[in-house]
Formats: sequence, structure tokens, C-alpha cells
Amino acid sequence: MKKLFEQFTIVPSIRMLKDLDYVLESSLPVVLLSEVHIGNLKSLVQRCHNKNKKVLVNVDLIGGFSPDKIGVKLLVDLFKVDGIFTSNIITINMCKSVGLFTIQRFFLMDSKAVDSSLKSLKKSQADAIELLPSPLVPEFFNKIVKKKDIPILAGGFVNDVNSVKEFKKLGLKGMTTSCKDIWKLK
Repeated sequence: MKKLFEQFTIVPSIRMLKDLDYVLESSLPVVLLSEVHIGNLKSLVQRCHNKNKKVLVNVDLIGGFSPDKIGVKLLVDLFKVDGIFTSNIITINMCKSVGLFTIQRFFLMDSKAVDSSLKSLKKSQADAIELLPSPLVPEFFNKIVKKKDIPILAGGFVNDVNSVKEFKKLGLKGMTTSCKDIWKLK
């Protein structure tokens, strides 16, 4: 998974399952299943793996799921996901301990949230960071890079092609988006 973010990677966020087929036929190497529940997660992951796609999930949005020790173990053993997104540092570290690729979400809501996120980096074992919302990424990118040298992605409100160029130019390693027009870019 780490190799995916050595170069700029577009991570399609599947919010509507009807969009999954489109992504499965694309050249994009990874999928973020955003609207799933424990009843359909295993079959959706299997469909993605059958098309050689890595699968990420936001553990905070999986319906019927609890990211406790048993739940995290099930992500690997039963559901076979490749990695997770969450803002919870305890969940990040639990998922990391079972071999999942971990992306810590930082919400840039106000100065207190930014300070809290920067402090959490010291204890976090995350493999990458997602900064949200994307319009604020240029302002905060350098502050994060100075604290920890790991891949940084942009997320939230990524809905125009020019954002892709700007994020690449800044040095980000990827972005998450539910915008189909951006999924077409390479």
C-alpha cells in the first residue's frame, strides 16, 4: 500500500454503489468504500480485489461496525480490507497493529483542531494523513510536513480538475474525491 502513495494517487470515494463498476473498470489502483455496512462489505471488497484494486474504508462510517479490538481484527480476517481512514488515534494504532494501512484524517475546522491534530502526530502510527477540507490544504500543508514526513492527501470538496494540479504542485501524494470527472484523470 505504501507504494501507492509514492506518486500522486487519486482515491475514488464510492458514495453510491452504482459508481463502483465504473471505478472497477478504471486504471485507478485503489478504492475508498464510503457507504458500506457489515452486510455488504465482504462482497464489495472481494469484487474490488478481483479487479486488482486495493480497498480502503472509513471505519467511522461502516454501518453496524465498531472499531474495537474484535472489529479491527475482523477488518483483516473476515472483510479483507487493505487499509482504513479515521480521525481516532487509538483506532489508527489498533489497525496498524494488525497490519492495515492507516490514514489519519485531520479536520481543519479551527485553530484548536489544527493544534490538536499536530499534537496527535507524536503518538500516531499512521502511514498517511488526509487533510480536510481540501480548500484549506494549501494553508496548512507545510505545518504538517514539518511535524512528520509521511504522505499527505487532500480530501473533502475536491470537485474540480484545477485542484489536482495545485495539490500535485504542492507536493501532496494524493487526494480522495467522489467527483467522477477527477476519477478520469491520471
